[in-house]
Amino acid sequence: MIKVSHFFLLLFALFIFLGHFREATALLLALGIHEAGHALVARALGYRIEKITLYPIGSYLQLDDLVELNPFSEVRIALAGPVASLFTALLTMTISSQGSGFGAYFVSANLMLMAFNLLPALPLDGGRILRASLIGWTSFYRATEITVFSGHVCGIGLLALGGLYLWQGVPNPTIFAAGVFLLYNAYSEKKNLMVPLMRYAVGRLRQLRGQPLLNADNFVASKDAKIKDVFKFMRPQRYYLISVLKADWTVCGQVSEHKLLSKFMEGAGERKLADLIDSGRED
Repeated sequence: MIKVSHFFLLLFALFIFLGHFREATALLLALGIHEAGHALVARALGYRIEKITLYPIGSYLQLDDLVELNPFSEVRIALAGPVASLFTALLTMTISSQGSGFGAYFVSANLMLMAFNLLPALPLDGGRILRASLIGWTSFYRATEITVFSGHVCGIGLLALGGLYLWQGVPNPTIFAAGVFLLYNAYSEKKNLMVPLMRYAVGRLRQLRGQPLLNADNFVASKDAKIKDVFKFMRPQRYYLISVLKADWTVCGQVSEHKLLSKFMEGAGERKLADLIDSGRED
């Protein structure tokens, strides 16, 4: 299934309205090659593609499994698009003898796609690479938070760059559109941070069922801590056992990650850890 975003339609409508047919065609072809790079690597790693969402300067693959649980795979899939764009640009420059015309537009489109998608902002490839890299030392939730902040910075930076071009008398509506796109997505991601966390919980439960042996970590939390807040500290590579403390810092029980995930998926994220403890054991 292929879904086309409103930003995608607006950008191409603008190109056509301004008479930039060759630029629009070059960008569309470059986008197809960029996306093919993602898809080929995803399939090679064993993932099945369920939906493709097209954005003005990139796309998003929805896979049958949560790739965020495997940061190494996510980095490889995310890098595949920019690598495909760079390879296509170099190949076109090698075989094309013209310094202008469609070949030049096609090279520019591929290089622009590569550069823009490497910006550290979601849902771009650079944002996914940044989040996957951060998961190595922090939780999925915190990594997403940092990447969302980075997206705000990138969006503001592009708007400032667009303003500079406009001040110099060289208006560039594409840069403005890209800045608005990144700011809109950063705002949406920040507003709905619990949505990727919920998707992560679903994938994590499925992952735990398929692994009989895992590295484990133990950390402590107050009995008054909420389930959703404790969940925000968990990293994909470990299995967690949470020691629940009373006000006097004595342990009143222990909660497993599986128990925490199950309750979170039941919509009990606002419940306190104390509710999961019964006589010093999980209920």
